Amino acid sequence: RPGANDDALGTAGVLELARVLKAGPPLERTLVFAVWTAEESGLLGSEAYAVDPIYPLEKTVANLTLDIMQTAGLAHDVILVGEGQSELEDDLERAAAKQDRVVTPENLPENGLFFRADHFSVARRGVPVLLIMGIAGGSDLVDGGRAAGDRWIADYIANCYHQTCDEWDPDWDLAGAVQDIELFRTIVEDLGNSGRWPEWKAGSEYKAIRDASADARRAVD
Repeated sequence: RPGANDDALGTAGVLELARVLKAGPPLERTLVFAVWTAEESGLLGSEAYAVDPIYPLEKTVANLTLDIMQTAGLAHDVILVGEGQSELEDDLERAAAKQDRVVTPENLPENGLFFRADHFSVARRGVPVLLIMGIAGGSDLVDGGRAAGDRWIADYIANCYHQTCDEWDPDWDLAGAVQDIELFRTIVEDLGNSGRWPEWKAGSEYKAIRDASADARRAVD
């Protein structure tokens, strides 16, 4: 399991975001960049951070997580994991519109990806989260449409997901992965230079946790 896509590509995206944002004008808010170990063993790395974070989770505005990236090229859309959870979905929609893209809900919700990736360690403690994971649903690819996106997922899961062939491939088209990383840059810069606190939506089971921590935060402030 060399892990070239799962999750070296996501790690590369985090590092590139850190490089670009560090080189630009300082944001008004603090950013924390992190990569986690032992996700497949029960989110152990991200859970360790959630238990003992650098900054209190009640003062953490949001968590953005990059996981598996699709390697099939440019897409007309971005796949949303966990529809109906938080206002970060609206941030994603605005950022996607700047790329002339739309947001499409995951079409494989039965895989439960919202509850399996590293962002969940802070989500269940009330921090609004946004996850990009290439296997959440077939993208509407510029070259081949939704059928090609579905085919990419089927091929990756059948042949390389958690298997030894998850290696770098010269045939990868990373343009779509770059699109998604740039979406996160847009969202980070917007939140980082604002006073907004994205909220969980009314139907989310995590809203009450965030509301309680917000009350505690205001009491301290």
